[in-house]
Amino acid sequence: MPSSSSMSLMSLMSSSSASVSRLASFVRLSPLRVARRRHALAAALYLLSLPVLADVTLQRGPPPPRFEDHHAAPHGQFWVPGYWQWKDGRYDWVDGHMEPKRPGMRYTPPHWEQTGRYEWTLRDGAWASTGWGPGTIHEIRAPK
Repeated sequence: MPSSSSMSLMSLMSSSSASVSRLASFVRLSPLRVARRRHALAAALYLLSLPVLADVTLQRGPPPPRFEDHHAAPHGQFWVPGYWQWKDGRYDWVDGHMEPKRPGMRYTPPHWEQTGRYEWTLRDGAWASTGWGPGTIHEIRAPK
């Protein structure tokens, strides 16, 4: 016959396991919530992996662009030319790359813009709607 101390220990264990199972069922997430959290995590990781270009303003302009020998763009893509970025107190070249076309959109690549007499500002690349609808010819709009 179990002693009173072992009985109280067994009742405590059974009540705590019931509490744990209730807590586990409360904490358990529905498959929809799990999927949403996975998607949110994937989106956050994707955004963290993108290069971040903030507008940088300097007192001197960038060097002339480098010559890049790019081949013909594969079907559905176009060439985005390289540019100089300001990094660690000096200009650093970023190579050009292929970018997939987006129907009805136009891409303006990253570029330096003279914003004052002795001021240059790096503008980030951006997509903008052309307003022409699907099937629009994609082009790179030259910076002003």
